[in-house]
Amino acid sequence: MRVALNISKHDTIGRRFNNLDARGGFEAYGWSARFACWTERRGPADVVQQALGNPARVGTRALAKLGRYTGNINGYHRNAGAFTALPFHQQADVLHFHIVHEEYLSVQDWLRIAAGKPVVWTWHDPFMLNGHCIYALGCEGFETGCQACPHLDYHFRVHRDRCARNLEERRAVVKQIDPLVIVASEHMQDLVQRSVYRDFLRTRVLPFGVKSADPMSQQAAKEQLGIPGEHIVVGFRAVYSDYKGIGLVRAALQRLSANYPGTPLTVITFQEKGFCEGLSPNFQIIDAGWIGDETIEAYYAAMDFFLMPSKAEAFGLMAIEAMAAGACPIVTYGTALPELVDAPLHGICSEHDPQAYAEVFEAAVFAHKHHGGRRQARQAYAAEHYNLDQFCKSLATLYDEEYEHHHCVRRTA
Repeated sequence: MRVALNISKHDTIGRRFNNLDARGGFEAYGWSARFACWTERRGPADVVQQALGNPARVGTRALAKLGRYTGNINGYHRNAGAFTALPFHQQADVLHFHIVHEEYLSVQDWLRIAAGKPVVWTWHDPFMLNGHCIYALGCEGFETGCQACPHLDYHFRVHRDRCARNLEERRAVVKQIDPLVIVASEHMQDLVQRSVYRDFLRTRVLPFGVKSADPMSQQAAKEQLGIPGEHIVVGFRAVYSDYKGIGLVRAALQRLSANYPGTPLTVITFQEKGFCEGLSPNFQIIDAGWIGDETIEAYYAAMDFFLMPSKAEAFGLMAIEAMAAGACPIVTYGTALPELVDAPLHGICSEHDPQAYAEVFEAAVFAHKHHGGRRQARQAYAAEHYNLDQFCKSLATLYDEEYEHHHCVRRTA
């Protein structure tokens, strides 16, 4: 059995994206999934190895600050040896890069880690397309090389504009590594095709999979969570991020609370607490906080609607998970989400505007019986298009292809 080594900054943080949750699904297709991380290992020692120790981490943090000041955010680190020294790296037949840009590896580190190995690289967000930011938020500078960046304040925030040079260095290294790049949506594929990589990058579109199980009934979920049976249930991730459009969620809830305070409504929030203060006292608020993957199913299953009006989103796994449980996602145009939730058939889409989103949300609440009638259809759509076993099979096939490409095409070139 061949070994695919997944390399990312964290192991259990982002485990639904870096294949840690799916690791058992690859063995049926001839691949054993292993993992290497930079931060403290939290996954099982037989499948995850942590790179290096604390002394280098102090220096890495200092270099990250220097990178922000000079604008050279992927230039100073020299931590490749911490990964290449790992037994898992030496045993790997294919390397699978995930989050390797988050201020702990340099472009030269990427080259050293990749040397002599086939590389599959999932671009989880558009960072690799831009000179310093993760999401360009409408800026089209990435199409021509990020010349004269107008938004040095975007994350990752930098003090000096080195964006064009950063992107060119990144482009040159990617061309040298020659990875097979995976993107999770046609939206991301379109961004790649508009970018400076358009003339050489090999890409595949492969949406993430979600665990398939018999969904809990909405009635059972409501009973488990103490939600009245007649209540309309909405949920969302309460994170104070401009990317996630949290202001639109607040405006929608406040409008409904002001205009229809007697609506039998339950609001479920994930992550941050206290977001719903000031809403109608007739609304039931469940501030769930941080919920582990093993307990989140009941919350999704109780929902009629899942609110995700992201301003920037390359995939949007929570919307897919909610849809797999039967909830109707309410999203906004301009991201990968309308395509992924199959709006308007299985999801609802709005302009990214507070008033427009509030109006769409209000209309959905008062048509909840209609949307509830499509609950099973949404579950079937999610099960067909985001099946975890199919994801593992497709990814294993890509590993096979890249292994052959490396050993046949590149070795004879």
